[in-house]
Amino acid sequence: FAGAVAGRLARHGVPPGALQLEITEHVLLEDPQRAADTLAGLTGHGVKMSLDDFGTGYSSLVHLRRLPVSELKIDRSFVARLAIDTEDAEIVRCTVDLAHSLGLVVVAEGVEDDETWER
Repeated sequence: FAGAVAGRLARHGVPPGALQLEITEHVLLEDPQRAADTLAGLTGHGVKMSLDDFGTGYSSLVHLRRLPVSELKIDRSFVARLAIDTEDAEIVRCTVDLAHSLGLVVVAEGVEDDETWER
């Protein structure tokens, strides 16, 4: 798969770093080794990877340590409740701090109003 993606990027003159693909935690849980191998192949060609729906799986921290991702997307189920749930707000804050300490870009899904943005 990784070779096919790299070949298509080269054929169309697209730099591999311009492509970012997402993988959800749920897909990782189905076959973790296969997912890790596929991600390693893609990032080996220069493609960027994002871990989507972070926080909804069972082994999120293991994924951060083992997988070659450059971006972490916090699931909207946490973000949507930032303004009304102090526990969710703390989970998001700690997740952002952890991701930044690992050099990851963080995307918060579901920021839809000023109050959530300010939190």
